[in-house]
Amino acid sequence: MENYKLNLETQKIKPKKSTLIMPHEKPLAQIIILTVIIVCLLFSFLPLFLTIVNALKLDDQVASNAFALPDVAHIGEAIVKNFSAAWDAIGKYYFKTILVALIGAVAETIVGATLAYILSFKDFYFKDFVFMLFISVLLVPSIIGYPILVPLVRDTFGLGDNYLGYLIAMVGGAQVSGMFLFKTFFSQQPKSLYESAQLDGANDFVILTKITVPLALPIILYYFVGCFSGIYNEYLWASLILDNNQTLTNIMYAVVDSGAIKYGSMYAMYIISSIPLIITVIISMKYFKSGEFAAGLKL
Repeated sequence: MENYKLNLETQKIKPKKSTLIMPHEKPLAQIIILTVIIVCLLFSFLPLFLTIVNALKLDDQVASNAFALPDVAHIGEAIVKNFSAAWDAIGKYYFKTILVALIGAVAETIVGATLAYILSFKDFYFKDFVFMLFISVLLVPSIIGYPILVPLVRDTFGLGDNYLGYLIAMVGGAQVSGMFLFKTFFSQQPKSLYESAQLDGANDFVILTKITVPLALPIILYYFVGCFSGIYNEYLWASLILDNNQTLTNIMYAVVDSGAIKYGSMYAMYIISSIPLIITVIISMKYFKSGEFAAGLKL
C-alpha cells in the first residue's frame, strides 16, 4: 500500500513554471510594464476624476484652480447649487433623449439581426452580390450622405424637427454594421439545431427568437449598448434635422455656449448626462464577467 502511494506521488505532474513576468525575475521589464499601465490608467481616469472633483466645487473655486481638491466646508452647498442648476438646464430633455435612444437602439438591433439571419440561413438569387452591396456601404463615410438625407427627411418625408425623422436615418445607417457583425456570429451556430427545429415545424420567426438570438445574446447586447451610446451622444445629425425637439447633447452644447451655467454646474451637467451610459455598461458587464460574452466570440 505504501509503495502504491509512493508511485502515485512520483507520477504527479509537476506544474510548469509560470511564464508571467515576476518582479524578482525581470525587474526592468516589470517596471516598464507597470509604468505603461499606470500612465494609461491616469489618462483614462483623469477626465472622470476632474469632472467629479469640479462638480463638488463652487464656480469661483473651479475658476481659480480646476485641479485643486474641493473645499470640504463647501461641498454640500456646491452639490445643491451645481446639480440643481444643471438639472434645470437639461431636465426637460433628459428622459426624452433616453427614450429616443432606447427606441433607436432596439430598432437597429432588430433590423440588423433580421438581415443577418436572412443572409446567413436563407437562399435566394444574387445572395452574395446583395451582401457585398451592403458591405460596400461601410466603405463610404456617413457624412457624405447628409446633403441628400437632410432635404429627403425634411422636405420629401416632412419629418423635419421630428424624432421619427431623426431615428429613420440613424437606424438606416447602422443596420449594415449590425448585419455584418451578427452574420459573423450567426454563421458559426450549429446547423443541426436549425435542421432539427425545421423538422419539428418551427418557422423562421421561432427559430430566430428561440434559437439564433439566445445563442448570440452577448454580442447582441454588446451591439445594443453601442447603438444606445451612439444615438444618445449624437450631435451632428441631431443638429441638422432637429430644431425645437433637440436631444440632450445639443442642449448641453447650447447651454454651455450661451453661458447660462458656469463651471461647477457644467461639470455637474456632464455627470447627470453620463448616468444612463453608466447603467447600460453595468448591465452589460454581467455577461462580460460571467464569460458568456467570451463564449459568443468563439469563431
